Amino acid sequence: MKIDKSILTWIKDDLEVLRDDPYNLEDMNIEYKVQYNRDVHELRRDIVSFANSEVGGYILYGIRDDPFELIGMIRGEVDKLKNTIDHIINLKIDPRLDPPPISHPIYLNNNLYVLGVQVFPKQSGIYAIRRNNHPNNPDFCLYSFWIRSDGCKRQLSMEEVNSYIIKTDPYKKHIDVKMNFNTYLPNSSMGRLISINGINKSIRPIVVNSYGFHVEADTDKGLALFIRPPNLHPGTRFNTRLPIKLQDGDSCSAYYSIRNLKEELAEHNITLPITIKGVINSHDGIFYSEEKELTDEIIN
Repeated sequence: MKIDKSILTWIKDDLEVLRDDPYNLEDMNIEYKVQYNRDVHELRRDIVSFANSEVGGYILYGIRDDPFELIGMIRGEVDKLKNTIDHIINLKIDPRLDPPPISHPIYLNNNLYVLGVQVFPKQSGIYAIRRNNHPNNPDFCLYSFWIRSDGCKRQLSMEEVNSYIIKTDPYKKHIDVKMNFNTYLPNSSMGRLISINGINKSIRPIVVNSYGFHVEADTDKGLALFIRPPNLHPGTRFNTRLPIKLQDGDSCSAYYSIRNLKEELAEHNITLPITIKGVINSHDGIFYSEEKELTDEIIN
C-alpha cells in the first residue's frame, strides 16, 4: 500500500484506514511492529534500509501485522523509543541521516498510542552502518549496507553497493534521449521528420560529437547508422558546427527526414519492421533513447 503523507498529520482515522484496507501488507513503504524489542542494531538496520530505498517509508510501532490489529503502546514506552531513535541515528550510521527521521505518537484510546516513524530517502549515494563507532577500533572501517526489498530488509552485496552508488551519483554524466517519428518543422521542405532530443541530466557539462540511429536489423548484430546532416534548421542547438557543449539542463534537438532514412535502410538491404533507437554520441559515452518499432505504415 503506497503512502505519501507526513507522519506528523496522521491521526487514528488513518490507522483505521490501514486496518480496513485488504492490501495493508508490509511492503517497500511500510512496516508494522507490535513493540520495540530493545534491539538497537535491528532498529538501526530498519531505519537505514528505508533511507536507502527510493521512497523512504514508515515504521509503525504498536500494530500487529498478522492479523492486523491496533495494539498500542503506553506513553512511557513511546517516550523511551523516541529518545532511543534520536540517539541511535547519530551513532554508526554513515553519513548522518539527512533529513533525519521524524516520529509522531498517534493517540488511540485508553492512554495508548501508535508511534509512527517516517524515514526519508537519500537523494544520492548510500547510507552504511559502521561495525564500531570508535576511530581507534579496527572495525571502525567495516560497514554493512541494507535496503528495503519485498516487504523486508536485506543486506546488500558489495557488487550491489557499487551499482547503487554509480546509479545515484549526481556527478555521473547522462543525457536523457527521446525520439519521435512524427515531427514537422515550419517552412521545411524535408517533410515528415524523425527528431532526436537530448537533455543533459548531470551536473557536469557534456560535449556532443554526433547523433544518429541504432537499428536492430535481422542480422547477427545491430547496424548503427550515424547521420550528420551538413545544414540544420535554425532554432535548434545543432545549428552550429559539432561538437557542442551542453551544460546541466541544456537541451539539443536534431532532425532527419524519414524519406532519407528509408533510403539509408534500402542501401543496407534492411526490411521493415525493425526496432530503432535514437543515439547521441559524446566524449563521455553513447546515450540511447527507448526502442521503438519502425514499420511500413510509419515510414511510408
